[in-house]
Amino acid sequence: MDEELLLARIIAGIEGGGGGDDESHYHELVADLKSLLETDDDEILDRFYVSLSSTASPFLRCFSAAMDSPVESGRLAISASEAYLSLLLSTNCPVFTFFSPVAFLSLLGSIRRYLKPRHREDSGAASQGNKKKRGRGGGSRKNARNPGREDGDETEEGGLDAKLVFRVLERLGSVLGFVHLDRFPDSLKSLVQTVSEIPLLALEHSGVLNYDRLMEMCGRILGGVLSSDHGDVPLTAAEISKSLTPLLLMGKHQARSFALRFVSRKIMGLAKDNSELKKVVCNLPKFLVHKAPEKAEPRGFAVEAILEIVKAMEVEDQSEFVDFVMKMGQGKSNLRILAVDLIPLLMSSLGNPFGSISSEDGVEDSWGLGCLNALVQRCSDSSALIRARALSNLAQVVGFLSGDKRSRSILKQALGFTGGETSEGKGRITDLLKKRCVDEKAATRRAALLLVTKLTSLLGGCFDVSILKTMGTSCSDPLISIRKAAISALSEAFRICTDEVVTTEWLHSVPRMVMDNETSIQEECENVFHELVLERISRAGNSLSQGSASLPDNWSSSSKDLDRDIEALFPEGVLVLLRELCNSEVSPWVKKICVSLGKKKQLKPRVALALQSIIKESESLWLNRSMPINKWTAPAGLGFFFQRCQFSSKVCRMGVSSPSLAVARQK
Repeated sequence: MDEELLLARIIAGIEGGGGGDDESHYHELVADLKSLLETDDDEILDRFYVSLSSTASPFLRCFSAAMDSPVESGRLAISASEAYLSLLLSTNCPVFTFFSPVAFLSLLGSIRRYLKPRHREDSGAASQGNKKKRGRGGGSRKNARNPGREDGDETEEGGLDAKLVFRVLERLGSVLGFVHLDRFPDSLKSLVQTVSEIPLLALEHSGVLNYDRLMEMCGRILGGVLSSDHGDVPLTAAEISKSLTPLLLMGKHQARSFALRFVSRKIMGLAKDNSELKKVVCNLPKFLVHKAPEKAEPRGFAVEAILEIVKAMEVEDQSEFVDFVMKMGQGKSNLRILAVDLIPLLMSSLGNPFGSISSEDGVEDSWGLGCLNALVQRCSDSSALIRARALSNLAQVVGFLSGDKRSRSILKQALGFTGGETSEGKGRITDLLKKRCVDEKAATRRAALLLVTKLTSLLGGCFDVSILKTMGTSCSDPLISIRKAAISALSEAFRICTDEVVTTEWLHSVPRMVMDNETSIQEECENVFHELVLERISRAGNSLSQGSASLPDNWSSSSKDLDRDIEALFPEGVLVLLRELCNSEVSPWVKKICVSLGKKKQLKPRVALALQSIIKESESLWLNRSMPINKWTAPAGLGFFFQRCQFSSKVCRMGVSSPSLAVARQK
């Protein structure tokens, strides 16, 4: 069409005062303006600017109405926005004549509406229309199967044109290079909110839009307004942070990654040279704390986002936030649960929780010790949920701190396991565990048993007798999960410590679980019996077969001293173990387990060979004292257990030439 005619049509359309409810008028106006701006004739464009200057207000009203139009799922509005931005970017355009805050707000609104989810009815109608246009061709199916196309070469079935979206955003970023919004704070705020909202709005169209490119363009626009040309930078940063909060708190997604990356890199990078901006960044994690959801999974996402931002802070700012977290532990329930969730992550992610190695005073004043104390306090919280979380998170802290020698020492001291108390497993936390292991809430009991398991490793298996008794009682808890946790905790203690008290409690509590109604508990009972009883006996027998045992030079012929000396020759408290196996309260369950393992062919010959070695060694030591063989007896329980192994597995039925074996069987 002739440029002169285009110019006349545009001026006439504007002077006509708009098309009212006739949307076709706006379509024609937008199309004519785009065609005119595409011309290379500078003279025509200059004449257009001069002609339009006298009707700038009607022009802006007309285009604002077009950009506010909801017709065709926002297609007219977004096209009008593209034309308006193209006008501002055209050569020699009097920008300040044609820029209007009202029109700018309409432009931003058109972007939001265009990206909003489509209604089913609209989508269905559009889909039917597209199918009619395509006929029998397979182009739509081909595109649907290729959601990763570079820029969305075709429109989505709902009508979204990806190329149009990218053109509008690209032009918007270019316009902001010379249109400064410091005089239009409302426009700046709306811009920040709109661009921050785009990643969420675009989720529905991720199959059409190139999401990475979209995030890049949004980041470029938000980064561009972090300039003094657009107003006070700290205030702008605060508005951006506030607007990005929904993205920061959402689940794992590219939009969340974009928001975290923008805050921790872009804003944090600018904050290094701007103290006011630094305050904004340091307040963001605190702001997120108050915005965090109460439900477990969304709260977990909030905690992760907070941690990522804190990790990007400088050390002194991190320390300030840690102090804030410890104060949260004394606040309302929603703040206390967040503090409990944050503490283990802070201690594992931030450096030197217990201060410098060279500074002894640093330990007492360290932030890590304060966090540890705050976590222990929450283990007695009035809320059962917080008690359970605090106990399980304390177990997590004990787990990762136990790997370092210095941290392990400080941890023992902080929990009260110092000096002689450590060997007995008594400490500040012992009374706490006694209460929590019998807590009215199952989650708390389960978490307490998990903590006991971790502390068992820390203390080398030595624990307060009352705690051991409590673990034994928990093996009969009505809840399956508690019984499993108790078996695990007690087995960990027995795995590490061969003390007689631990051995006795384990044998009186765990083997009986072979009769549990839950199959998985029966299997677990058999597995730990195989590991902690059979394998331990096998190792003891192997150690005897590798070399002849000998008594100390100052041995005594008295009965008690003889028993003690013989017991010292066998590793891992095997004789105590064998003695307790034949206890009347334990032996029925041992028989049951041995029968079950025998049927599964898990009773190996080496167990019987180990028992034979122990019998022979005991007999040999007796004879070395020149004592009559007819008065010798095998260690208590050995004959009983040997018979169990024999009767439960064919592979263990073997002849033993030593006459002592017959004696052992009779005992």
